[in-house]
Amino acid sequence: MVDIRPLDVIADSPWFTGLPGQALQKLAAAATIRPYPRGSQVYSEGEITQEVFCVVTGRLRVAISSSEGHDFAIIDLSHGFWFGEPVLASDAPRVTSVQAMTAADVLAIPRQVVLEVADDCPIVYRNLFHDHVAGTRKLYNLLGGMLFYPLRARVASRLLSFADEFGVAEESGTRIDIKLTQNDLARLSLGSRQRVNKVLRAFTEQGLIETRDDRVVVRDRDGLAAEVEPG
Repeated sequence: MVDIRPLDVIADSPWFTGLPGQALQKLAAAATIRPYPRGSQVYSEGEITQEVFCVVTGRLRVAISSSEGHDFAIIDLSHGFWFGEPVLASDAPRVTSVQAMTAADVLAIPRQVVLEVADDCPIVYRNLFHDHVAGTRKLYNLLGGMLFYPLRARVASRLLSFADEFGVAEESGTRIDIKLTQNDLARLSLGSRQRVNKVLRAFTEQGLIETRDDRVVVRDRDGLAAEVEPG
């Protein structure tokens, strides 16, 4: 487990911006940081939980599944991303699952403590509202792409998103510094592995990307962006 103080994580949270030190200390005293091995679940779809969470290290994936067993990966979460806030509004079961894609450390705070602090410091509700609106906007953009864009555009969009989130600048472009398999991209783009492989080969031949040591390097961001918004 990493040696990070819960107070440091909480003080950097967009949910708790503007809180007095005493409120931050109360949240930190109730928080725990838990290790999750790769492949383990933070929570599963249909589970009832009583905590909110923040990614401290590693990478998590939020997904939904159908009754037939098909699943759709919505987004990957990395350091500093808070999630699980619907539990603050109701006891309804989770509608998504969250899985560790790498070994990860996750901070958890009991729902009741967050609500107590929010009742004493109503700015928390405003912070949560603004963060929720921003997250909903991103989700609508994602759903629009999945519904109306061709597979090439969906794959390009996911690659650009990963480059923004996990990119490392190199002389030849931006290296996405996580292992990203064709199966991953297929799940994230709602396409078969075979079709995604064909798209990746085309992008490579166009000089938009290259694959090196299990990593994708974005060589031409503008060209890749043009695949998302042609013309």
